[in-house]
Amino acid sequence: MQAEIVLTDKQLPGDVIRAIKDGRKIEAIKMLREAHGLGLANAKVLVDRASRVHGPKKKANPFAVKESSGNGKMVVSLVAVAIVAAAYYYYVGI
Repeated sequence: MQAEIVLTDKQLPGDVIRAIKDGRKIEAIKMLREAHGLGLANAKVLVDRASRVHGPKKKANPFAVKESSGNGKMVVSLVAVAIVAAAYYYYVGI
């Protein structure tokens, strides 16, 4: 019976860490499987956990629209309702 080796995301080899830093997660999974004989699911979990710390940082999209708190939309909606109500009362003459 062969002893099992327990490997955590903090104990990954340097070449796997470099692949993760470069954004090559699939290659990192392959290297980890070959080096330690892990299954696909176990290697993927380890690489995913390590990529949270070592992975490339996501850049903010400069074209993304930022959501406001919603107060401006409510004011615009109330003004629109007031204009429609005023037009209705003006033309119908209640």
